[in-house]
Amino acid sequence: MDNFATDIFKRILKPWVPRNLITEEISGVYGNALLAEFGEIIKYYNIYQWGADFPVTSTEDFVPSDMHYKKIRGLIDKESRFMFAKSPDINLKAVTPNETNDAKVDTYRKYISEVLKENHFNATLVKSARDCLIGKRIAIVCNFNDAGIVVSFIPSLEFVYEVDKYNRLAKIITFYSMNDANNAADQRIYKKKYYMAEDNLCHVTEAIYDGAGSLVEVIIEDAATKFEYIPAVVILNDGLLNDNSGESEVANLFDYEQYYSKLSNKDIDAERQSMSPIRWVRDMSPESTKDLPIAPGSFWDLSSDKSTDDSTTGDLGILESQMSYSQSLDTTLNRINDTMYETIDMPQISADDLKGIVTSGKTLKAIYWGLIVRCDEKMMSWKYELELIIKCLIDGALLYPDIAKLYVDTPLQQVDYTIDIVNQYPLPEDENEEKTLDLEEVSNQTMSKKAYMKKWRNLTDQEADDEIKQIALERQMLDDSFFPTPNISNNDN
Repeated sequence: MDNFATDIFKRILKPWVPRNLITEEISGVYGNALLAEFGEIIKYYNIYQWGADFPVTSTEDFVPSDMHYKKIRGLIDKESRFMFAKSPDINLKAVTPNETNDAKVDTYRKYISEVLKENHFNATLVKSARDCLIGKRIAIVCNFNDAGIVVSFIPSLEFVYEVDKYNRLAKIITFYSMNDANNAADQRIYKKKYYMAEDNLCHVTEAIYDGAGSLVEVIIEDAATKFEYIPAVVILNDGLLNDNSGESEVANLFDYEQYYSKLSNKDIDAERQSMSPIRWVRDMSPESTKDLPIAPGSFWDLSSDKSTDDSTTGDLGILESQMSYSQSLDTTLNRINDTMYETIDMPQISADDLKGIVTSGKTLKAIYWGLIVRCDEKMMSWKYELELIIKCLIDGALLYPDIAKLYVDTPLQQVDYTIDIVNQYPLPEDENEEKTLDLEEVSNQTMSKKAYMKKWRNLTDQEADDEIKQIALERQMLDDSFFPTPNISNNDN
């Protein structure tokens, strides 16, 4: 690994995982490729954090500008915020709806809500999206302990994994640096491994190592969990078929940012030179031109060079750049900037651009349509894996009911259910128009009144049922008042 990668390696993780802790788990060609890829990912993090490097050549009398424009960081931050700034909805429904099954699923909802809230799930989603866009992939691991349930989001530099022939997770090893000690003997690295054993159960091991990869303490030797699968998922960013690595947004944007910073710095240097132009003299006495002051209002007492012909008159002037390239440079920089935005389908708009244009949520959706489609594509991977995490949490509560009691008083019971995660983008909705459409669906009996009340009035199932009963009662009372029941007498005369 070169000095550049080693430097950022230390700045991101202190200390880093010793090589042998990885190679003993992932060996062969794949292991070597994985270690090489770590160096590549580290460079991507360096570019995100400090901007793209570009060649700078200094001279004795001039130090060129070295300003890094962090445009990649801005674009990745915008993309991750757009994906998860508004938390996705997690919908649980019973496969066979009835009062008993709905009550069981309602307990599931309360349990999931409490677990995710305690783990700051929604806030962590935005940060994990950034790591996924930069480092190609992330892992999410569910840990069931006596103290509670921990949902961990892990960046690509802190885990390695393998899949089986069915592309199912067969092993995942996570690493965590416990301190920042410089001495390898004092460093402590936590290692946890989940793997599928021959008994078709997920096994777990935990241990602590020093910076040289030597075992310090065994926390869990080898224990079988109650899970029949590994309680973890790996989310890849883009990629192709049979790609278990993913792609980095930084790799797609690096060249553009590098040239943008390079050209912009040359422009800054030209402006610096124009602000401090070169002064020149011809046929002037060296003694009179030595250390000329340049402060405003300075007076120069100059004399011609005595060694020249008496008819020669000295002269002086200033070499000043006319910045005639500015218009062409602006065009080039704008073109590079536009290309970077187009690469990730990010609309490039300002507040002034929106004045007088945006009158509805539909207009904004049209402007952001390309980014919405791009994020929907990424959500195909996120949605499936997040649904697996929710399933894992529910399965864990059924397998470890004592841990689930920490979050809900009512024990979770078996019931067939479905999970649907719906992403929400931070764009305003045309509520009035949507309400009108929903009311038409209610009238056409393609949407229930209960669903409408839950959606627009935020009522619970019980509150919606009570409201429907009250509406029915009032309708019956009105009908009876207009059409009174006839008084039928038993006396037939």
